[in-house]
Amino acid sequence: MLRTLRRAVRSARLRIPARRFSAGIAALSPTAREALGTDVTAEEAIAYNRSRVATATAVALYRSGYTLPMRDLDLDDAVHALDLPYSVPSQETRAAIRAALAVLDADYTVTVTH
Repeated sequence: MLRTLRRAVRSARLRIPARRFSAGIAALSPTAREALGTDVTAEEAIAYNRSRVATATAVALYRSGYTLPMRDLDLDDAVHALDLPYSVPSQETRAAIRAALAVLDADYTVTVTH
C-alpha cells in the first residue's frame, strides 16, 4: 500500500544523459531573428540570445557535475569551451547562467544519468 502511495505522489523525473564537458555539446536554439521573426526589438533579441547562451552553458555545466558558487572566470571558460558565439559574457549573462544552474540543481526531478 505504501509503495503504491509513493508512486502516485512521486513526480515524473526528467533524465538528462550525462556527457563529457567539451566543446560543441550544447546545441543552441535558433537565434532571436529565427525564433521571434524580424519584428523583434533590440531589447527582446538581446534578452533572448542571452538566455539561450545561459541555458546551454548551464546544462553543460550541470551535466558535468559543476555546482554553485562559480567564479566569473570559470563561467567565461565554460562559454568559450562550448564555442558559443560571445567571446566574453556580460555580467547579465553570467547571472543568467548561475540562475539556470541553480534551478537545475534545486529541481529534484532533474537527474543526470551516465
